Amino acid sequence: MPYINVKVVGKLDKKQKQKIAAQFSQILEDVAGKPKEHTYTVIDEVDAANWAKGDQLLG
Repeated sequence: MPYINVKVVGKLDKKQKQKIAAQFSQILEDVAGKPKEHTYTVIDEVDAANWAKGDQLLG
């Protein structure tokens, strides 16, 4: 049972989330032989105020 956790700054719409889940699960099926119907994907949308690169907050 593969588990994928994607973290992004800001919001995605449902169509974008669907495409991300479909493409990541397809990669795992193609490369690792893991059936995509057994792959779990979690997309965490993080507010820019809670995300930093180095010592700089993005929001």
